[in-house]
Amino acid sequence: MGRTADGQWSEEWTPPVFSVDANGKVIGYVNDRTPNNWGRWGPLDEKGTANLLTPERVAAAAKLIETGKVSCAIPLDNTGPVHPTRSGVVHMYGYTGSDFVAGTKAGHDYPGFQGTDDYIFMPLQGSTQWDAMSHFFYKDTMYNGFWIGNVESYAGARRGSIHQMKDSLVGRGVLLDLPKFKGVDRLQPQYGITPQDLDECAEAQGVEIGQGDMLVLRTGHVPWYYRMEDQMEFWKVGAPGITRAVVDWLAEKDVAALATDNIAVEVEPFEEPYDHVYPLHARLIRDLGLSLGEIWWL
Repeated sequence: MGRTADGQWSEEWTPPVFSVDANGKVIGYVNDRTPNNWGRWGPLDEKGTANLLTPERVAAAAKLIETGKVSCAIPLDNTGPVHPTRSGVVHMYGYTGSDFVAGTKAGHDYPGFQGTDDYIFMPLQGSTQWDAMSHFFYKDTMYNGFWIGNVESYAGARRGSIHQMKDSLVGRGVLLDLPKFKGVDRLQPQYGITPQDLDECAEAQGVEIGQGDMLVLRTGHVPWYYRMEDQMEFWKVGAPGITRAVVDWLAEKDVAALATDNIAVEVEPFEEPYDHVYPLHARLIRDLGLSLGEIWWL
């Protein structure tokens, strides 16, 4: 079985000692970690800080568009920085143009038809992406106190699914180009980004981060991966990313979302002390309800 307590493993199994209500929330659990946004937008909210992306803010952001040309995604193929514990992108074809040249039974079943049909199989954490509220847990709970059992292999995420964001992740983006500010090509692996870094970079760029903004941080880390001769080394040297102090800074700024061009937003190796891997994921996603964009191309 494997469970002795939340996030702990052995060959024994100790069941949880709490109950879950009809809304899928752990009864009696109180999140005493601060800052947190639990209950801020109601007891059943599943969108978190995306609630800050109001129609008024979206309309105001639309007026800032000049070229209308934006792409922040890495190539969707098997060359990307997929973690060694995950498989790469697999692209397969059901039928192709060469099938119709050679002759295929599809021409018998659908006379006169010619075309292609293909499939992509991939880990959803293996390319440019947004993390949903159901992505990261702590103490058997996800954002706003929902039980992690709401996410299962058979039915998927009944609470905190990324589909809650389908109308939400549009707003004013503020890009802080940290390497350019520091006069370097990229931030070095293991560099911890501090609130002071963010404040000074914003001041140098002449921008202000306000409530409801979507903050985008350039580190240069993912583009570096594509230039490496030994790409496995990418996973051994650590990564630049935000430090623990930035959690309070983000809460004070009341940003709506955070995206970076590294693998997991936070600095690696993780700041000591920590009681589980990717500790800032729990603080940001689970406590603040802040969606994280990862593996962006900036």
